[in-house]
Amino acid sequence: DKPDEVFSDDDGTRTDLVAVGDNMVTRSVMQPGWSWEQYVTPQAGTDSCPIDHREVILSGRIRYLMDDGTELIGKAGDYLEISPGHLAWVLGDEPCVTIDW
Repeated sequence: DKPDEVFSDDDGTRTDLVAVGDNMVTRSVMQPGWSWEQYVTPQAGTDSCPIDHREVILSGRIRYLMDDGTELIGKAGDYLEISPGHLAWVLGDEPCVTIDW
């Protein structure tokens, strides 16, 4: 609840970052309609996410589309390992909340 750094967008999307040793742990709240292409591509300057993720989904649902065409849908309670080279979208009308490291 006391992040070291916070990133937020006008739509209510928010990512809290906490340094844990040499690692960063994030809690992201992504609003319905959020997508990598709309909110991150302009800032990151890459066609897809170049980061490896290990995450737990606390609420909502999210869809990942890998560069190789495979898809993964995560929902509340899921643990996911996402390799670099993917896009993501929030599914449904509920915010998606994740913890990522």
